[in-house]
Amino acid sequence: MLSGKTRWQVALDLLYGQVKKAYRRRNARVERRMRLGDPACLTNWLKALGYSGTLNTTFVECINLTLRHALAALSCRSWATAQLTGELHAHLEWWRAYYHFCRLHLALRRPLARRGKQTPRRYGPRTPAMAAGLTDHLWSVEKLLAFPVGQ
Repeated sequence: MLSGKTRWQVALDLLYGQVKKAYRRRNARVERRMRLGDPACLTNWLKALGYSGTLNTTFVECINLTLRHALAALSCRSWATAQLTGELHAHLEWWRAYYHFCRLHLALRRPLARRGKQTPRRYGPRTPAMAAGLTDHLWSVEKLLAFPVGQ
């Protein structure tokens, strides 16, 4: 009989690595640790996705910078400090919807079919929602605001 506490079990195939950065003056020391899984499996998986295979903080730092530019309340020195958690959460969810449905991403562009030598564009831009197959067109902000959201 369990003592009433929920016991959590992680997926057996979970790969979990940790990167720690320590700064001393202008020098950064990077320490990489594998917390769950095999390091060789993580390297192979990252290479299969098209990355270098090295565990790094680039992805997290990139999304942190994007978030700080999008949400003034997350900036260190800003007049728009978050007063209430609910307001910050609502602002974050609005930004996520805009980011995924209304904002084109150059990294997600796809090659267009060439129709002779007069084709003006070689690539078609996409949003993350288009790349994931959730929609087939770019949404306008008006359409996003008018979309009914279920509770």
